[in-house]
Amino acid sequence: MTKALEAVRCQTVRMRKLVLWILYAGLMSAVTIVGLEGLSTLVVPAWPARELRPIDTLGVNMSALKSVVGPELVPTYNSWGLRDHERSLAKPAAIKFRGVLIGDSFLEGSMVTRPIGQRIESLLSEAGRNDMEAVNLGVAATGPSQYYYRIRDIALRLQPDAIVLNLFSGNDFVEEPYSPWSIPPLVAERPKPSWLGAVAPRLTWLVVNRLGLAEWGKGDDPADFLTINGALAKPLAERLDILTQYVATHSSPAKETTIVRPVLARAGDKFWKAFGPRDHDQEFLAGWLLTNMVGSETSDSPVPLTAEEAERTLDRTLLDATLTWVIATTELARKHGVKLMIVLSPTSIIDPLYVDFWAPWPRHRAFLFGRQALHRALRAALEARSIPVVDLEDDLKGRPGTYRLTDGHWNELGTQIAAERIALELLKLRNDKPHGD
Repeated sequence: MTKALEAVRCQTVRMRKLVLWILYAGLMSAVTIVGLEGLSTLVVPAWPARELRPIDTLGVNMSALKSVVGPELVPTYNSWGLRDHERSLAKPAAIKFRGVLIGDSFLEGSMVTRPIGQRIESLLSEAGRNDMEAVNLGVAATGPSQYYYRIRDIALRLQPDAIVLNLFSGNDFVEEPYSPWSIPPLVAERPKPSWLGAVAPRLTWLVVNRLGLAEWGKGDDPADFLTINGALAKPLAERLDILTQYVATHSSPAKETTIVRPVLARAGDKFWKAFGPRDHDQEFLAGWLLTNMVGSETSDSPVPLTAEEAERTLDRTLLDATLTWVIATTELARKHGVKLMIVLSPTSIIDPLYVDFWAPWPRHRAFLFGRQALHRALRAALEARSIPVVDLEDDLKGRPGTYRLTDGHWNELGTQIAAERIALELLKLRNDKPHGD
């Protein structure tokens, strides 16, 4: 009996020690996090910049870009880390209608002389509406989940009359659906929720930034950009040697140069002439583009080579998951009494010049057929739910020379056409606004 009591007593002591150690570890962790959060204030951008993007655009080294592009294409950013002029959190007294644009690199417009937000405001001004704003919250390498939380945590605090949600069909279809009950990860790119972000948002930004956990951090290294675009000025054989070696070593898994070189050389001079000097819309090569192109063309997985095939093999999982984010965003705007304009931006497959340029690489081009099928299916799904849509395919389809041939973003003409349509739709929303003139 005595031994049994002694065993119970020892077990109780061990349990007390374990609880004390757990409490001590929790307390030390909390103190550490609080301390690091305070220290992070010294290096982390102020709100809302830290909530909008995982990099400090004011501190980004632009030397690589400046050495290749003209000065008119070196982007400038405001104190919020956005490609826009300075904005105030509160709607200015002189502004009667404030629109806030939400989207990715198509809104940021890093390779055009003027981003779409500035063009929209110019068009509104020309229409005699100097009392309207188009605040640009476009952030490259983000998607529907970031859009939702960017609206919830930032855009709605800007006193908007309307929110313009731009969805690009090329990369805005996602696999993970929206769920208000989903368990957040330990760390996530702001403004997406996470356990650490709930108690230490500045520290979260710093962790994501330093560890390259954001989608933006997965792009090409600036040195690679210089190497690739520097090769374009060299003789054809040397150029192919450099780019072949780059793709062979940067592919995952690595590829034999004997496989890579024929793919890169497939179109002869036609491909390389696209990178000659231009007075506008200068084309540049990216490492991810080359590796994707070679990867697609050397893969044996089935792909839809025509628009008809893409319609038959539509990925319903991507459609349904993306639709949940759009519906959640619609409900969020409705709950706060803010007008929502959903803009669908099609892929470059609708540009005849783009289609012709990539004809020698049909498997690489095939990806866009699948995305365009999703684009049209999303429009139909939203309209079936009586959710109005502004589809820029109506404005851009068949218009040659509206997309960049390489990265598939809008060029100067495409950006202007999109700006004209969105400005027109904002004017319609303004006219529909209750109690407004």
